[in-house]
Amino acid sequence: MPHLPALRFSSLFALVVVAASAAAQQPDSSDRKAPRRIVMTPELERTAFRDEGARTLLARARVSRLAQDSALRSYDAHSYMRMSVGLGVRKLGPERLLFRAEHAARVRWARDVGVWVETTGRRAVVPMGGADIDMSPATPVPYFPGREALWFPSDDLRKVTAEVDERDLVHPLAGGSEAYYHYESGDSATIRLPDGRAIHLRELRITARRPDWRTFVGSFWFDSDQGSLVRAAYRMAGEIDLWNEVKEEARTELRELEERLRTDTGAAAVEIRKQIEEKKTEAGGFGMLLAQGLMSPMRAKVSAITVEYGLFEGRFWLPKTNVFEGEGTALFARIPMRYEESYRYNSVNGDATVPRMPALGELGMTADDTLFVAGGNVTIGGDGRRGSGDTSAAAVLAREDSVIRRSRARADSLLHLADSIQAASVDSSAKRDSVRVRSLRDRAAYARARARLIERRREQCATDSTYFAGSRMVLDAYRMAIMLPCDPSKLATSPDLPASIFSGGEQLFSTADRDQLLEGLDFALQPGWGPERPRFHTGLDLLRYNRIEGLSIGASLTSVLGLGYTAQAVGRFGVADQVPNAELSLTRSNGRSLVGVRAFHRFSVANDDWGEPLSFGASASSLLVGRDEGFYYRSWGGEFFGERAAPGPLSGAQMAWRVFGERQYSAGVRPNSHVSFAQLVAGRHFVDNIAAVQLVAVGAGAELARSFGANPRALRFDVRVRGEGAVTDRSDSLGTTGYGRLVLDGTVTRPLAGLAWSMTGAAGSSLGDLPPQRAFFLGGVQTVRGQFARPAGPGRVGDTFWLGRAEVARGVMALRPALFYDVGWAGARDSLHVMGRPLSGAGVGASVLDGLFRLDVSRGIFPERRWRTDLYIGARF
Repeated sequence: MPHLPALRFSSLFALVVVAASAAAQQPDSSDRKAPRRIVMTPELERTAFRDEGARTLLARARVSRLAQDSALRSYDAHSYMRMSVGLGVRKLGPERLLFRAEHAARVRWARDVGVWVETTGRRAVVPMGGADIDMSPATPVPYFPGREALWFPSDDLRKVTAEVDERDLVHPLAGGSEAYYHYESGDSATIRLPDGRAIHLRELRITARRPDWRTFVGSFWFDSDQGSLVRAAYRMAGEIDLWNEVKEEARTELRELEERLRTDTGAAAVEIRKQIEEKKTEAGGFGMLLAQGLMSPMRAKVSAITVEYGLFEGRFWLPKTNVFEGEGTALFARIPMRYEESYRYNSVNGDATVPRMPALGELGMTADDTLFVAGGNVTIGGDGRRGSGDTSAAAVLAREDSVIRRSRARADSLLHLADSIQAASVDSSAKRDSVRVRSLRDRAAYARARARLIERRREQCATDSTYFAGSRMVLDAYRMAIMLPCDPSKLATSPDLPASIFSGGEQLFSTADRDQLLEGLDFALQPGWGPERPRFHTGLDLLRYNRIEGLSIGASLTSVLGLGYTAQAVGRFGVADQVPNAELSLTRSNGRSLVGVRAFHRFSVANDDWGEPLSFGASASSLLVGRDEGFYYRSWGGEFFGERAAPGPLSGAQMAWRVFGERQYSAGVRPNSHVSFAQLVAGRHFVDNIAAVQLVAVGAGAELARSFGANPRALRFDVRVRGEGAVTDRSDSLGTTGYGRLVLDGTVTRPLAGLAWSMTGAAGSSLGDLPPQRAFFLGGVQTVRGQFARPAGPGRVGDTFWLGRAEVARGVMALRPALFYDVGWAGARDSLHVMGRPLSGAGVGASVLDGLFRLDVSRGIFPERRWRTDLYIGARF
């Protein structure tokens, strides 16, 4: 992959994007120039406020935000942090936990000392493998002088900045924000304190003037007297398109270089011209175009952030809970993410003792910005490789002695090399040499400090249960000192952590209070109208191959319009059938729900109850091995559709719905004449397609899905319900009629005797006259493995069905081998009592990343007795 220009977005966004197999970097704040923002004009200021009360409340909030209350001298608190990253393939399908980390600590702060963090609990898990991560340096701190009240899990919004800088997240309360936002007064509320006082709260509804992922929309509640932020619910005003940001960043860097070229001369100008040519090649070269084509789409969004504060000592508003929810998209994968913080205060302005911060000289360090060094619990050598695994006291001491010796030897070697380079360049002003010398000396200081910290750990653990593990400067605002336990084995079972890392965490985060806050993020709270130039896109996600279209090439134009609306046009052309397909849609989203309208002429899938026959993985199978398990028809018409979290008693589930009117007709029975690789190599041909009936259908459909249980080594349950009904006007002898169909599907997995036992049960039936293109089809990797999908035949197609799948697997890190057996039948409703022998098959398989990728070798038992091998994406197990 070519180099990606540095992107100025938050570290948390970067984590989402990295999980989606991209790269992102955060520039050093020390290299940042003066803030860049839109020049404020009287017109911008006038149009920023919907009412005078909003202007007054914003002014009061700005004063409070920049003021430092010297009366807050100290606090003693317990902090808890949890970060979860999931993985899913389909919009409505099983969602697996990819990574989760928890960290608990006692945090003490004194104005004249700094922050002391004592880690009290720590654990992390990658369910497909394992993890042991020390997140002590990232411990959330509830307050320090200059801390930003508007929370965002990023360095961009952790320290107060007086003015807006549009290269970062655009703070809605900073100076100059009127050029980017509209402000409107909202509701009011009153809090009664035990002493009889009343705290009056006022809502300020803030919306971005135009859709942009660097800006916010949200509901913010302030103490109307002090102007302090009390609670808020907000989200980003747009979605991040990674590749678009890469291009925009490259264009910005080019403009800055061209500006410098106008003033620089001589060698500097030559160097700038060289950089300009490199940037142009980088941004528009073949490598970048190839990377974009192979790794699209790449997007990330923040759907909801909530912040809640508590009042202490009758005057100090300090944070209680912060929750972030977002999602990344990379190719076929969804990457949901959740980040949570909570605080419990033991005392505020109490008598808590905060120790003196050790001087850097005591640690063998000289640079004021030295990073935190994990000086104890040595489990790796100086070369970063895992230790021998022997946990005896003698072995641990031996490994530590080895690390100390190597660290000191490395420090001496680096210092000697630095002295040699410096001596050789005494008469030279070569900037490159001075930079290298400084880097060598910093690396030597780090190595020497590592040795010294291990020795300090030994000294302190001889008389205490904790030790000083190092310190670091945070945001150039405060120094954080970190204490770790001498016995780290107790961290995972700390009472400061939930009973299980897989628990929902309701004990620590009030879901009822958060749900109430999220009600403010409704469809009325949207960025302003500001249509963007349509963005053209094509790539692997818009390529497909099947028995009818052959190679189908697609492209899209997308424009974000504002007010939550997005317009999109998608066009396709099949090389084999030479029939164009197109969709025009207009959607509206509030970050968590979506509604839309669409007109289409599409190539539709008849057996869409399982799998995705038109996905990239299925297309690869069609092209390479000549096995297309989809059945197709054509349709044109229109639909209203939506996606949202299920309401009320179904809370926790995700649902999608559509109301449609369309004309359906056959896509042809005979496969295309374009050959696949399998046909060229093995002479394998596609089977026939179904013969769809021409009709007009007006109806509706909905699907509901939910997963229970995040731990793959415990009981899990995935359930799905799908229903559809329509009135039809058929071209055959049936004329005007109608149908209804319902599918119930559940999968349960339970560990027992060191093995994972899984079972799927599914059944479906219909009412009325079900057309062939809406029948139930069995056979193939998503239903009965070992059998092949056929357009007709006993037990394969009908207006009712049942399906059972069983599997026993052995979990081995990310790879899980398994044995399986599948059985199922489909046919006419009135023939259940004489259905005959069902389809069946068995085999062995291997699941990677909990079903993200799957390899099966299966053997048909009845009626076909053939071997088949399948590699596919998005398995049940």
